[in-house]
Order: sequence, then C-alpha cells, then structure tokens
Amino acid sequence: MVIQTSSSYDNVEMEDAEHPMNGAAGPCFGAVEAAPSGVTGGGICAFTDTAGNKVILHWHAEGMDASGALTGSWKLNGGTGHWAAAKGGGTFSSLTDPASGNFVNTITSSITLP
Repeated sequence: MVIQTSSSYDNVEMEDAEHPMNGAAGPCFGAVEAAPSGVTGGGICAFTDTAGNKVILHWHAEGMDASGALTGSWKLNGGTGHWAAAKGGGTFSSLTDPASGNFVNTITSSITLP
C-alpha cells in the first residue's frame, strides 16, 4: 500500500523553548510504502522559523513501532539565513490519535548552527 502524506504545521513546539526550530511553521509532504517486507519512503518539510528564515528537512520512513506510529530519521538540507550552513538531524515518530484525530509528531534532534 502506498500512502501519500501531506501535513502543515502551524507551530512546531520543542521541549526547549530556545531550540532554533521552536515556533517554526510550514508544510511537510511525501509518500510511504507499507509492505509485508517493511516500510520505506520519505519526503520534505519546508519550514519558516520565527525570524523568517527557511529551513528544509528531508525525512525517511524506516518502520512502524508497536503503537502503529511511523518511525524514521530526518536530516537538515539547507535553507536561508543561519540554516544555509546548519547541520543536523534526528529521529521521528508520527502517530494520529484515533479518538481525537490529533496528529502527534515526536522528534529528537541535534542541530549545529554556524
């Protein structure tokens, strides 16, 4: 089964309010194939941070956990302002709560800004 994904974030909330992605907003899109042999796929997020700079992330689906959440990794891929030379990435876990319909994307990150 191939699933086209498309979401838009109004306000990325990070645990650390000083995190450079805290408050960023923008779309994410891609496609994921779920097959008996595993999960593959990926996409791009194009966020604008609170200073107006653009940051591009590439994400890669790698599996599903016991709760049914899509799991994988992501990597910075440039942008504008300080994001142009930033490096980093992390992991993600994405799950929609069937009761509320709320989408929760939990990420880890390690980012180095110039």
